[in-house]
Amino acid sequence: MSTSLLNRTRQELLAFVGLDESIVQASGTRLTTASGQTLVDFVAQFGAVPFGYGAPRISEAARGFLDSGAASFVQPLTNPLAEQLAARLLQLAPGNLSRAALATSGAETVEAAIKLARAATGRDRILGTHTGFHGKTQGAVGVTGKPIYRESFRVPGSDCEHVPYGDLAALEEALAGRKFAAFFVEPVQGEAGMITPPDGYLRAAGELCRRYGSLFVVDEIQTGLGRTGRLFACESEDLQPDVLLLAKALGGGLVPIGACLYAEHCWSRDFDRYHSSTFGVNGFSAAVGLAVLDELNAQDGRLLSQIDSLGRHLRDGLDSLVACYPEVFEGVDGCGLMQGLKFRPWPGERLYTLALASSVGALVPIVCGYLKAAHGLYCLPTLSESNVLRIQPSFAIARSDIDLLLEGLRGAAELIESGQQHRLVLQAHGFAAPLRPVARSTPRQEPAGGRCLGRFAFLLHPTTQDSVNGDAVIAPLGISSAEAAFMKDWLGEFSEWSKPDLDTGVTYHARRVHNAAGDYVEGWLVGSLLQPRDLMRLSLSRRRKLLHNYLTSVKALEVDFVGLGAYTSVISSAGLDVVGQGFHTTTGNSLTAMIGVEGLASACLARGKPLAKRLTGVIGAYGSVGRLASLKLGRICEQLVLLGNAANRAAMQELTLVAGEIYRDALLGLYSGEPHGIGRALAGLLGEGGAASLLALGDDEAGLTALVGEVQQRASVAGRQAPLTLASDLQQWLPELEAVISATSNGAAFIDPALLRGGAVICDCAQPPDIRNHTGEQRPDIEVVEGGLIRLPDADYRFGSQNLNNLPAGTAYSCLAETMVLAMAGRQRDYSIGRRPPLADAEEVLRLALDFGFAPAVPELAEKAG
Repeated sequence: MSTSLLNRTRQELLAFVGLDESIVQASGTRLTTASGQTLVDFVAQFGAVPFGYGAPRISEAARGFLDSGAASFVQPLTNPLAEQLAARLLQLAPGNLSRAALATSGAETVEAAIKLARAATGRDRILGTHTGFHGKTQGAVGVTGKPIYRESFRVPGSDCEHVPYGDLAALEEALAGRKFAAFFVEPVQGEAGMITPPDGYLRAAGELCRRYGSLFVVDEIQTGLGRTGRLFACESEDLQPDVLLLAKALGGGLVPIGACLYAEHCWSRDFDRYHSSTFGVNGFSAAVGLAVLDELNAQDGRLLSQIDSLGRHLRDGLDSLVACYPEVFEGVDGCGLMQGLKFRPWPGERLYTLALASSVGALVPIVCGYLKAAHGLYCLPTLSESNVLRIQPSFAIARSDIDLLLEGLRGAAELIESGQQHRLVLQAHGFAAPLRPVARSTPRQEPAGGRCLGRFAFLLHPTTQDSVNGDAVIAPLGISSAEAAFMKDWLGEFSEWSKPDLDTGVTYHARRVHNAAGDYVEGWLVGSLLQPRDLMRLSLSRRRKLLHNYLTSVKALEVDFVGLGAYTSVISSAGLDVVGQGFHTTTGNSLTAMIGVEGLASACLARGKPLAKRLTGVIGAYGSVGRLASLKLGRICEQLVLLGNAANRAAMQELTLVAGEIYRDALLGLYSGEPHGIGRALAGLLGEGGAASLLALGDDEAGLTALVGEVQQRASVAGRQAPLTLASDLQQWLPELEAVISATSNGAAFIDPALLRGGAVICDCAQPPDIRNHTGEQRPDIEVVEGGLIRLPDADYRFGSQNLNNLPAGTAYSCLAETMVLAMAGRQRDYSIGRRPPLADAEEVLRLALDFGFAPAVPELAEKAG
């Protein structure tokens, strides 16, 4: 746990990636840490340190001011240095800007511009871009595009709207309503990933603003004053802004300062009367700001030419890296000394957790930790696009330092390309580099040919801690015992740290999963790091937030079917909360139930006594899987025990309804002359014509409840046992049952093997398992079938090294298989949704699965149960 008093959460993340350092000295482009390491600075405080630390001209200006006796704060009286700075900025700025307001930060500068625009136009609304970033104060965060900066603080976004950056049609459509006071735009979107706009976009945007009466506000807080190789980035298109915003570099790396420059037609008396800043009109900051302008314009702008040259050298090197490592890097954008290198998310071939970390913003921080430890380089990601490495050094950076960065990135790329992302973490935390160059991993060769029948996504999460950092997860990494111990702790701590944010992301890309005919589906495993106990403790609003995050991750994938794995079905009301989102949905409960019954039947037959002749029980029969299994078993067995939780009154009522459904299905078979299972038992109880009168009770909840009561009454009168027994006492019934299916969402093992009847067969469909560990050792007479598993048509297929929860090759969860089967079949509706999905649908899914070459995984997996 971090001891920081300023930002504990941030420091914890920095500690995870090896960047938790104290800086004790800074000079030029070098930072010295408390541990004695010297780092080359490629962050420059997000562009706020333009000339390096301790730049001579800036330091001289500061000392000169302090020695001069000039006043720092004297407003509302006139401050000569502040007036000089305003005049100099207006002289240098593009367009016809004639007035200025000084501030203490970029965000305060944006606040001033918002007030200025509203007062000047009489309009309330502000327009920004979806990927724009303009600060985190109350008004500025509204103009900022990403809602995450507002949501936690309940900042309403009702007075701001956003359009896609670079989309002129969308911009004109918004502006044409003549309701926006101003359009805020960055010439290069820094925090979005150093994004440059299409040619001509900014000029056309300014023209649209003038046409529809909105102020054209150009935010050069990050791009201005040399960063792009020009004094102002908007010079590249000869823009004429109504308002120009500056900060960061204006403070010379020494003082906080911002400036809002605006044209005469933007001025209003109200703005002058009611807007001010105590520390904005500041003689000391103004003296530094004037020195910054002197430095940038010295020797006819030689420094600007140098920035442009260094920027081109940097871009050439980054382009070369992207070309050499296309599987590692997605691209590069930006200009001058403001560029971003975008990483591709990591595949989950070795570790799902690292793949998820790369999806939720930890990839570049992990790379930065490696660059610091292995190469002495200080880098960070961009703020809103965390898979982009920010390359934003001071203007004093040397060409040789850029070459050091490129070499460090090449080293990171070699590790990533070879599937050794975990070595980035290890080296960031002091473990030595591999003794031999890492060999590039050989991806599994997919069979050629076949048609792509569809695309799917499957929502999952760890069912146990071992699936996050267990020995079976760590072993394939092939690392030393000390490294393995560290990685186990690191993965566990990262998992715990990330849970409160409810982050989700792609953990594995299954490019081709084939059926028996050689055709295939493409899919993605989309995960979080929450375990069952975490999910069940979430409040309703937090559940909805997690589901929203899952669906946001899915929507970018353009899939046909989404399957709900493990407890994502439970927290989404059996899928009802996620349907209608542009794809079809299944909980996968149908195939899980049907395969569970198939497995139980096969194991019973192999033991010499068929399922139909055994007293069979279903634990959790009121749940979706348990209900479907019970309905199917009702067609096989003549006597069933449905077990529920007595502490849950609603669950016991649901159990009654399930019993009613089983009876009604049996009566329909009896009425049609084809009695089966429970129907055969009812035939002896009801006699000739008894089915018709009971069917008349109806199939609504009242009718089903009445049906159960009627059958029990008739059995009692006849002095016989009703075909269905509803119970809650496991200790009473487990010693009696010859066959059991357990399908609860308990989240932990609760079935004591010692209670089971001798020679019993139990199929455990739950994840985590309902039956306690080491059942086979404790009760070798018991046959335990791990339900909910299925054999794939491709017997060698694995979903990465982890293969879900370290399952054998060629094996998957039935709920995942149902998702793939429905995508293969091209089904155009939802399946297995809600409290009572039809048994006919479940049987259809089973038939499809068998037709495609899927099969029960009973024989070789019984020993894995528990």
